[in-house]
Amino acid sequence: MTVTLSATDVRTCEACWTAPVTASRSVGDGQRDLLCGGCAEANAPRRVDMFPPLGMYRLTARRIKMGKHGSGAPKSPPNQGPALPSPPPAPSPPGTPPV
Repeated sequence: MTVTLSATDVRTCEACWTAPVTASRSVGDGQRDLLCGGCAEANAPRRVDMFPPLGMYRLTARRIKMGKHGSGAPKSPPNQGPALPSPPPAPSPPGTPPV
């Protein structure tokens, strides 16, 4: 099968990113995945959407709605490990690795 590529189409497979494009797969809404023969036969998924509906990589409607942190300010992890020693240890001499 011959794939017709426009000037703005990628030339490398969107699934493996190594082989040249030799096949296409229709994904609806007039869009298509451009794949190499091996990835097309294996029905491999695309690895990344460069321009999703909102036009920015990894920006989704959910992320816009919930903001940077969806559940308020960042929280400390539940187990912070042992407490720091008191008094703190003396610094290592210059030119030696930290202890």
